[in-house]
Amino acid sequence: MTEKQPNHLLSEHSPYLLQHAFNPVDWYPWCEIALTKARIENRLLVISIGYSACHWCHVMEHESFEDEEVAAAMNSHFVPVKVDREERPDIDQVYMDAAYATTGRGGWPLNVIALPDQRPVFAGTYFSKRDWLHILDYFAGIYDSNRDDLVQQASEVAKGMRQHRAIPPARADETPDPGMLHEIYRRWSEELDLVNGGTRGAPKFPMPANLEYLLRYGFLQGNRQLSGYMALTLDRMARGGIYDQLGGGFSRYSVDAAWHVPHFEKMLYDNAQLISLYSEAFAAEKNQKCKKVVEETIGFVNRELTSPEGLFYASLDADSEGQEGTFYVWSHEEIVKHLGEDARLFEEYFSCEPGGNWENDRNVLRISPGINALAASHDMTEEQFSAFIRIGCHRLLNARGNRERPATDDKILTCWNAMMIRGLVTAARVFGNQAWLDIAIRAAAFYRERVEQRGGKLWRNAKGGRLTIAGFLDDYAFLASAFLELYQATFDNSWLVPVRLLMAEVTEHFTAEEGLFFNLSSGEEPKLVTETLELSDNVIPASNSVIASNLLTAGYLLGDAGYILRAEMMVKAMIPAIVRSPSHHANWADLLQKIIIGVVEVNITGGACFELLQEFSGHYLPGVIFSGAGLGRDAADENRRVTGKTLIYVCRDKACFAPVETVAEAIAIIND
Repeated sequence: MTEKQPNHLLSEHSPYLLQHAFNPVDWYPWCEIALTKARIENRLLVISIGYSACHWCHVMEHESFEDEEVAAAMNSHFVPVKVDREERPDIDQVYMDAAYATTGRGGWPLNVIALPDQRPVFAGTYFSKRDWLHILDYFAGIYDSNRDDLVQQASEVAKGMRQHRAIPPARADETPDPGMLHEIYRRWSEELDLVNGGTRGAPKFPMPANLEYLLRYGFLQGNRQLSGYMALTLDRMARGGIYDQLGGGFSRYSVDAAWHVPHFEKMLYDNAQLISLYSEAFAAEKNQKCKKVVEETIGFVNRELTSPEGLFYASLDADSEGQEGTFYVWSHEEIVKHLGEDARLFEEYFSCEPGGNWENDRNVLRISPGINALAASHDMTEEQFSAFIRIGCHRLLNARGNRERPATDDKILTCWNAMMIRGLVTAARVFGNQAWLDIAIRAAAFYRERVEQRGGKLWRNAKGGRLTIAGFLDDYAFLASAFLELYQATFDNSWLVPVRLLMAEVTEHFTAEEGLFFNLSSGEEPKLVTETLELSDNVIPASNSVIASNLLTAGYLLGDAGYILRAEMMVKAMIPAIVRSPSHHANWADLLQKIIIGVVEVNITGGACFELLQEFSGHYLPGVIFSGAGLGRDAADENRRVTGKTLIYVCRDKACFAPVETVAEAIAIIND
């Protein structure tokens, strides 16, 4: 057998790019060499974008990019370029916009045909070998015979891309009012699945930012119907196959409408945000099931996605042993082998069937409803039954440890690490868990040191000691958010120092041409065919909405009225989009809600400062900003000189109430 020869990806550090390093396709990474080659040789570009844990990316690689016939077609007529969308969200966004402009849908793998100047003429997702060969042949032929048509097509695609990502104008005259919040919920409620939770239809994504907003809105408005919907959604997700019933943690999404069968890849960003969501839900309702999910999911991240330095890896693959989900699913025979006579009841609890509840006679573990009835039918108390299930899960988890593991994408992304830090801080505050806070501080200290060393500049990635890509707006946004959360959990002013540096860097180097919003890229990377701007919230909130939220919070904590004004202007400009399409602007809606209701600050000063802060953590107070001594309003400074007392100052819209000494009194003021 002829030994496979590497292509130009062999020296890359992205696990996704390295997966393709021995394809017969002559892949280049996104680099000036490839782009120059396309221009000089006047060849079309094939730009293929994906990520390491993506199942259908693997499928297309095996069917097409490992195939000699496909490779010959690509190498003869195109310059093939591979992109890790997690490392280069700017490139991904440009060509995802092209996919939506031309087909109305996107996803990964994302495969693009572009002119030598990078302008896209075609974009789509997964293609079978036959279809991909047809596409390659069509565009190679038309480029040779009628090039002007493709140039015209590129212009039409560019027009659609501009419309898809139009920047809303500043609206100083827009006045937010409570009626907007009610209209947002009215429109949103039409999309809610009141039977299975989440949104109607399939596939079903958890969408943490959406659920976080609905949780907060329902609580603040006293909307019991919405609170019931939230409890249903969180319960169905935690019971479903989307949640790893043995090892904790969530898969990326469910392929069906009932959360039964997941797409098995596990992403750090999903689990980080869901830790925050379930922690908030516990604070609101004190549901012990939420606590269990948080504990198990943090356990999963610590066990399987944590580096020796205390940072967090990107993901676990969907596939192992060449198939999707093999690591997580069970045949009836395997369960009997490991559990013996206990297998029947265990299978009943987890909805398993002798012939499997999924494909190839395999079972996805998902919890049946009615644990009390099931326990009673076997003459067991709920406590006895829960202990029985725990023992069975422990046995299967140990057995699973002997299987071939899914591959780990061990690159470390600043943005996703920041989300995990924030999730840990939220959980630590809600549950009073110092160990979780210590994990967050260890990871955050790594970034704080580098931010201060480099005067506010960030790197996107870290792997094997290599830092190769300049930070994007989402890196700055989520890291500043994590630092702000850490300050509010510790009252340690050192966490506010890098916030100032990060926001100064963002303002100087990321501000978009229109002056209000921020570009995804600072421009340190070579310019793309168009600027990139994130405005719509998705599975991950838009970097602009996170920056706006940071500006509001930091504005109050640091006493910077300019920050607050810019945050309010950004939200006002987004109001038409928020009201028109709330489920795509959840984080913006949350910020709008804060502005409409009025920002509440709680400043605690005195010897029992941290004891009172922990007592506050037992209450659900969405949107309240906490600070320690020395950061309150000038009007309250004189009263802080009262010796021997710990005082709580509650301020709303920059005006402070008289100080109180107990959390109960402060809560009464907040709720008034």
